[in-house]
Parts: sequence; structure tokens; C-alpha cells
Amino acid sequence: MLRQKIRQAFTKQNTLDAEAISHRQKLTFLQRMLRWSLNINRSMLIGLSFVVLIFAGALLLSLPIAHQNGQWAHPLDALFTAASASCVTGLVVWDTANELTLFGQLVLIFLIQVGGIGIMTISTLFSIGFGRRMKIRQLLLVQESLNQDAPSNVIHVAINVLKYTFVTEFVFGTLLALCFYDKMGAHAFYWGYWHAVSAFCNAGFDLAGNFDSFVGFQSHILLNLCLILLIIIGGIGFTVIDDVLSNRCWRKLTLHSKIVLTVNGALIIAGTLIIWLLEQHNAATLGSLNIACQWLAALFQSVSLRTAGFNTINLAALTNATLFFMVCMMFIGASPASTGGGIKTTTFAVLLASTVALLRDKKDVVLFNRRLDTAIIHKSLAIFLLAISWCLLAIFLLLFLDDKNQPVQFVIFEVISAMGTVGMGVGITPEWNSWCKLVLIITMFIGRIGILTFGMSFFNKKVDRLRYPTENIMIG
Repeated sequence: MLRQKIRQAFTKQNTLDAEAISHRQKLTFLQRMLRWSLNINRSMLIGLSFVVLIFAGALLLSLPIAHQNGQWAHPLDALFTAASASCVTGLVVWDTANELTLFGQLVLIFLIQVGGIGIMTISTLFSIGFGRRMKIRQLLLVQESLNQDAPSNVIHVAINVLKYTFVTEFVFGTLLALCFYDKMGAHAFYWGYWHAVSAFCNAGFDLAGNFDSFVGFQSHILLNLCLILLIIIGGIGFTVIDDVLSNRCWRKLTLHSKIVLTVNGALIIAGTLIIWLLEQHNAATLGSLNIACQWLAALFQSVSLRTAGFNTINLAALTNATLFFMVCMMFIGASPASTGGGIKTTTFAVLLASTVALLRDKKDVVLFNRRLDTAIIHKSLAIFLLAISWCLLAIFLLLFLDDKNQPVQFVIFEVISAMGTVGMGVGITPEWNSWCKLVLIITMFIGRIGILTFGMSFFNKKVDRLRYPTENIMIG
């Protein structure tokens, strides 16, 4: 009897010890998770915010209510479309006009708007609206997402982002509605504001149907000009918009604004001229149009190809030389703190200026009588190399995984279009298999948050406490 009581007491004690150990393990796991959430870097948080948006959008777009056939969508197609909308890219596997219901189209335009403005910016505005004070960690996070130098003016910039966005979309949405009114009546206002959001956010989604984009509106001057201005305003960045509206004088503009405006203007003019020269005799694109429509279509394509993804000519009929030129322009992309992707116009300008300075044996890199910091040059070089590396890897993966042997030039075009969040397609996007779609989803995601932000999300910043001796090597 005594032996049995001792055995029961011993068993009870072992059970209590096991429960205590299990409880301590749970606390340790929770403590580790809390420590990880506190130590997670800002770059990863920005990326995670887009991941949450993409998966929430994919869930809504997979619902039967989002599709005209009333059936559940394929999860990967829903994920691809949500990623394309949230990352304001524009590559599509569904015919937006003929396959999505009103609910599906509204979900799509919501993802475009939130993805264009940025989740961090919207969360900041909500906090301000509910009277909550922003903590320094939140300010630093929004500073990172808006690409600002200091957290002091983050709230001011965030408010202006919302103001500029809605005013611009309302004004140009009304003008676009007038363009569509003769054909659609009151429904033109839905079309106008929907496309105004898509164009300003440089998303490239449209409701024209049959994957034709705006090919049927080649000669409509007002519509083309409205879309061109929306794309340019959305692509130069909110910081530049604020600087231009505040100073209204070229001499008072910041160096950043001067570089962005100069490079954008040069690329638009060069793009228009080169596209016209390469396609003026191509009957399937510009050759069948009169001279005025040729220049209008060339201008529209030059503006759209770097960020937006709309087209008024048949992209699949372009010559290989034009496709290659477009790939280069899409790779450059839009400007920092904008709704577009690519390596950005400022990165391109810094790389070009530093190369010229090296060829001329100049010690400093100077733009508009201002010397650029060495850290900016190193950052630009890193962005370029990382972007090139990922694009080459994505092209290789698509060529390896593709089971339909798509032309190499079309594969390259598709990858750069995804990386630059341009969304221009040559008609092969719906034909990719599941693995290829996953590669493009990751590419669109990287293009939207930025290749440097994506890379830095895997590393925590550390201060170098040691400096090693220098030694020269041979290069070149």
C-alpha cells in the first residue's frame, strides 16, 4: 500500500515537472517570436505588408462572386492577378472586362489603389485620422516606404500623397469620363475613374476587353493626353510633385527633382523618336496610321512602356529591335517614391554620371553643380547589379520551366515587364504554366518593393567596428 502511494506521488511529480517544462518552452517560443518581431528590419516589414495585401486580394478574387461564370477561380491565377494589381504591374491571365464581375473589378482597382499609394502610407493616415500618435518605429517604417531622408516630414508627405492622388484621379477621371460618354452614357464615369486610378498608379489594367488595351483609341487625342499626363504624374514620384508645387521655380528645386524631371523628359523624347523611326514602316503597328497618329501613338508608347503598361499598338507585331529598345526602357522604369518600378531614373542618372566622370578622370561625380556622395554611387551600383542578376535568373528559370517553347525575345520582354512593374505583354502571359507564373509573381513583388529593399530584408544592419588595410587589385 505504501509502495503504491509512493509510486503515485512520484508519477504526479513527473507530470507536474513535464507541464512546467512545457510551459517554459511555450514562454521561450513566445519570447523568441516577440524578440523577432521587435528586431525585424523595416525592409522586411514593407515586404510583408505587400504579401498580406496580395494574399487577401487573391482570396477575394478567387470567390465565385468575382467571376462572371460564378465558379471558384484557380488559386494560382487569383494569386497572380492579385500580385499584378497590388504591385501595380498589369500582367494579366484573365480578361478583366469579360471574366470579372463588378465585384471582381472593384477588388482589382482597390488593390491597385492601395498598392500604388502604399500600405504604410495608408496606415499612417488612419493613425492620424483616429488621433493616434506615431511612434518613432512607425515613423521610420513609413520613412523607408516613402524613400525619405528623415522621419521629421513623413506625416506631411503622407498627407500630401493622399491629397495629390485623389485630386489628380478625380480631375482626370472626369475628363476620361467625357471621352467615353458618347459611347457609354452614364457608365462612362465608372470607366473614367477606374482607368484614372489604373493610369495614375501606373498599373496598366483596363476594361477594354480581349486584351486589346487602348488600341481602339489610337486617334483619340484627349484620351491619349489624359492617360499620358496621369502616367507621368504618377511616375515622377510624390516627392517631386510636392517640390514642384511648393517651389514652382527650377532654381529652387532640389537636386533629386531636377534629375527626375530631366531624365524623364529626355527618356520620353528619345523613346518617342526611336519608336517612330523603328516602326513607321511596320504596317501592323504605326505604318497604317497617318503621320499625326503615328507620332501620338509613339509618344503614348514611350510614356507607357517605362511604367504603365497600356498600349495603343499591337505589341506582338513589333520588330525585334523595338522590343529590345522597350526592354531597356522598362528596365530603367519610373522614379523613386512613385507608383512605378524598375531601377529608377535617378539610379540610371547616377550610373551614367559616374561612368562619364570615370572616363574623364574626374574625382567627383557632379550633377547640376552638386557633388554626389560616394554612398549614393555604391547604392546605385548595387541596385543595378542586383536587378540584372535577378532578371537573368528569372529568364533562365522561365526558359527552363516553360513547356511551350516561347520565343526568347518574348520571355525576356515578359520578365523585364514584370521587374519594372510595367505590365506590357506580348500575348503569352495566360499561357505560362504554374511554375512560370510563380517566377513572375516573385519578380513583380521584387519590382514593386524594390530590389534593394528585398535584398536588405534578409539582413540586419550592423555597424562595422573594424577597418581592414587596403590593397589594390587589377580590374578592367
